[in-house]
Amino acid sequence: MAALNTGNIVAVKEFLKNKNQGANLVTVSSRTVLLMDATGSMSSLLSAAKETVCTMFERAASILNNLALPSDAFQLQFVVYRDYDCREDGILQSSPWETKPSNLKNFMIPIAPMGGGDYEEAIEIGLWYAVQQSEQPDSISQVILIGDAPAKERPAIARDRNASGGETYWSRTKYKTPTYYMDELQKLKAKNIPVHTFYLHDGAKNNFQIIANGTSGRCERLDINSPHGAVLLTNFVTEEILRKTAGDQGNIAVDLYRK
Repeated sequence: MAALNTGNIVAVKEFLKNKNQGANLVTVSSRTVLLMDATGSMSSLLSAAKETVCTMFERAASILNNLALPSDAFQLQFVVYRDYDCREDGILQSSPWETKPSNLKNFMIPIAPMGGGDYEEAIEIGLWYAVQQSEQPDSISQVILIGDAPAKERPAIARDRNASGGETYWSRTKYKTPTYYMDELQKLKAKNIPVHTFYLHDGAKNNFQIIANGTSGRCERLDINSPHGAVLLTNFVTEEILRKTAGDQGNIAVDLYRK
């Protein structure tokens, strides 16, 4: 540090650059939307999310510290989607953007599984919400979608909106304009925002593969009801947070986490 005493500003800047070269790879906070099905069959997933959110943050922060990267360089938002029978107040619920896992856990405490009388769920509403977030100044880095049923096709959307109040009702809500999951995916794809998908049942596999492949995302099966279900959930989410947050060192961070 003799450079400080001699006034050599160039040497000081070079010292700081080398000291913080890892942190310089992360210029902005990564922002991940964790989009979860919260219909009647999803109690195991919701319980696991409540149990593991603190672990996700702790493990991600630990790996980032090991790589000399800022441990608080990521934000997470929990979003749950259901179906049109839950009406405007229940079809989608979202937390604020958080860097503190305790706040996300508190958000999840009152979240309960409900609705979803037919098979497909309103994934299009969840993706629509992600697009809205991507249009904010800070945008989003990625979406992680977890569910046990595929997205609806257009006829099913029209049918279910009609059965749950009709367009007279929906026209007075924030969901007044019907949308379709592929339309929302195209908007995310245009912004290079990947959607990673994790399906709980094989019936959702093909649709979730389409969603992930269309945005260069990852698609895998998540057996949430297995003895290791909560661990799998933790690993899937933490890996994708690290991959995005660590910038050029993303794959290194994931490999380090897996060891």
